[in-house]
Amino acid sequence: MNTFEEAASFEHQFWLQVLGDHARFILDSLAESQKADIEKAKYFRQVFDTLLKKAREKTDLVSLTLEAEEYALEFREFKLSIIRRHVAGHIKIHLTPTFINHMVNELEEYLLVLTYLKKKEKPPIFHELHHHLVWLIDAAGHAGAISDTLDASEKQLKLKSDLFTKQFEDFYLKAVELSGYLRANIDSFPALTRMNKEVKLEIELFRGFLSEIEEMGLTKQMLSTFSPLMADHMLREECYYLMKVAQSTNTNKPDCDPTKPRLEK
Repeated sequence: MNTFEEAASFEHQFWLQVLGDHARFILDSLAESQKADIEKAKYFRQVFDTLLKKAREKTDLVSLTLEAEEYALEFREFKLSIIRRHVAGHIKIHLTPTFINHMVNELEEYLLVLTYLKKKEKPPIFHELHHHLVWLIDAAGHAGAISDTLDASEKQLKLKSDLFTKQFEDFYLKAVELSGYLRANIDSFPALTRMNKEVKLEIELFRGFLSEIEEMGLTKQMLSTFSPLMADHMLREECYYLMKVAQSTNTNKPDCDPTKPRLEK
């Protein structure tokens, strides 16, 4: 991604598909009685699918950026309105407030990227701790969501997902502490280098676990309410995370594509 056009196309294709996934997850989790919210979720699904199509056709990237920002801000407010009502018991939805909150975190990372794309600038290579703070708590939420949706009889899978949750939460707390060290005007140090390697290994192991979960979900071998699309979505996000850390640390990129088309089954 040497040019602005390449970087912008990549970011839009990844993020617009992620937001389209979010609209689907919200839609699938709303109670039938939430008619206005259901229509709103359908609206955002259509909006982000249309924008994703434009991104894949490599249309006018500046125009696409402005349009994407407008709808992303609108979607952010919709998600926040769900959280406001959720914590007060005024909406019937199966997603937890924290799960939705993590979807807001992701959307805000896209908004950060858009601030550069609007200026026709490639997004900078952020410090790896920036990505750790965004994606480790997200990965912990992913693993926790798998555990929460597993049937009580799936003890081994539940054990694995709970272990990943604990590992990612521990790494996140470490990232919070190490981020404070950057105030000492240091960008890299041995403990951070070790953490980068350990996180990369753990995320790669988690991606393998997600692939198993996706396959077992598709073949109905797993007793769970976890959807294969959710696993596919998480796989793309963990791939993006690994790519960004590889850029930040100038190491080898992962062998995966965070912009690959979503699983439609």
